[in-house]
Amino acid sequence: MNHRGAGYDRQVATALLFDKHRVDEVDWTDSLPRVGRSALLWIDLEKPSDEDIANLVDAFDLEHDTADDLRGELTDPRLADHGTYLHVTVIGLSDGRDAARVDCLVSERWLVTVHEKKVEVVDRFRELAEGSGAVGMLDGLSFLANLFEWALASYLDAFEALEQDLEDIDAKAMSGTVSSTDGVLSGLVDMRREVGRLRRALVSHREVVLALTRPELEAIASSDSCERFTALRDRLEEAVQASRDTRESIVGSFDVLLASTGQRTNEIMKVLTLASMLLLPGALIAGVMGMNFKVGIFETAAYFWVVIGVIAGIAVATLAIARVREWI
Repeated sequence: MNHRGAGYDRQVATALLFDKHRVDEVDWTDSLPRVGRSALLWIDLEKPSDEDIANLVDAFDLEHDTADDLRGELTDPRLADHGTYLHVTVIGLSDGRDAARVDCLVSERWLVTVHEKKVEVVDRFRELAEGSGAVGMLDGLSFLANLFEWALASYLDAFEALEQDLEDIDAKAMSGTVSSTDGVLSGLVDMRREVGRLRRALVSHREVVLALTRPELEAIASSDSCERFTALRDRLEEAVQASRDTRESIVGSFDVLLASTGQRTNEIMKVLTLASMLLLPGALIAGVMGMNFKVGIFETAAYFWVVIGVIAGIAVATLAIARVREWI
């Protein structure tokens, strides 16, 4: 089994004790501090080692399945109800569209977050804790809801970024400044695959969010939590719809690109047609005049220039007619 701490420079594990409007940093490695009825202990582990995981198991009497999951490399969201605590795995996005896994252990009096990468919602929560004691009024399930909101927002941001890229492609296609159709087509194919990947990752959270809306879960202590996760379920469906909209936008960009390519083809054909109209009468006259017959006009050299003038006049008249009728 792969250990999540292998090959990383581990950061020091920290713990914050929220007690009403007070937030204190505490040491939990030797023994857990006393957590009052209205308090919450939050431990955040970034790039944890096996020793960190073992300390967690001993400190909170975690089940072995939880320890194995924390050491493993789960790629899908999941929810495990262990009676006294919940183990929820959320897959968000960080640094653009890279997957960022966050494991959250939630109990009535304590909260543990485990992640390999820096996670915006965790950093923001810590900044709030350091800047305002009001965050101490939150409980573990509220933090878990914030974690899901961050994950959903990260997917929405990714879809929005794709939409902006598509707008750039549409603008270039409509203005006729696309340098390489093949390059744009391959980019659209990559975007379509990316949307499919993001959508599958997003939809995989549906079962977890749905489970958190059920009041029969022992770790959920109030109906307020159920209502908030119900709202998150609706937001999840909105994010899934955003993925569908982005997929349709890609198809729309493909149509715009085809229309732009067709327009350029029409312009080329217009030029070729006009060139044919200019040259064809002259070629016809030259062909007739070049027939091998004895005609009296061929004995007069001046008629050569007359023929050239007629050919040039027809070409000029053709250009004038095309201009008047706005063909060119």
